[in-house]
Amino acid sequence: MKNISLLYIEDDHDIQEIYLDSIQEQVDIVYTASDGEEGYEVYLKHKPDIILLDIDMPKLDGLSLAKKIRESDSSVKIIITTAYGEQDKLLQAIELYLIKYILKPIDPTILKEALHRAKREILDAKEEEELIYNLDKDTIWYFESEKLYRDGKEIKLTKNERRLLKLLSTNENKVFTFFEIFDHISYDDFDKDYDANQVRALVKLLRKKVPKESILNVYGEGYRFNPLPKLATVL
Repeated sequence: MKNISLLYIEDDHDIQEIYLDSIQEQVDIVYTASDGEEGYEVYLKHKPDIILLDIDMPKLDGLSLAKKIRESDSSVKIIITTAYGEQDKLLQAIELYLIKYILKPIDPTILKEALHRAKREILDAKEEEELIYNLDKDTIWYFESEKLYRDGKEIKLTKNERRLLKLLSTNENKVFTFFEIFDHISYDDFDKDYDANQVRALVKLLRKKVPKESILNVYGEGYRFNPLPKLATVL
């Protein structure tokens, strides 16, 4: 659901070119830099999710750059590559909370596994930040970003459909009255007169896009949100 970005810092252009294609298959956005100082500037500008860098770089070496970034950023995922196997460098790298320390020549399988691990950690962190509701085993509602997905594909919602689903999902234990719903979806249209039938029509349209059971009709009162129980959540 989230575009994953990566900054690849490598002073050897030929090596960088060799791995760019495979890296681009794993992430959505790739930035490149050819030395530590340029890499730090690109990092500050774009704040990538993952940084792949070499230890031995001109102007600012990889370990120094990683330490500098770690002073203010504990979340970015860092993968370090090196042609060296010195124990002291390895110990320094471990202290930087790396995803992986990869020896050159880079094994494409090891790099792919490292990128998969980085992406999984990023998505796990995103899921913790985002309030997620599973409406059935295939349908997911992301509360903060107001997006609905089925089988990994976004289901487009109208403005009022998003407003309705977000209102209902603010409190799954509350029955929202017809008036509360109408008032919420019409808050930027002061001239609109209350119409319960408009609410019913909107719910009917939304139910075509979500599992019908995820919006319960409480007779004589209104509607209540009914996602899958949290213990049944499939992430």
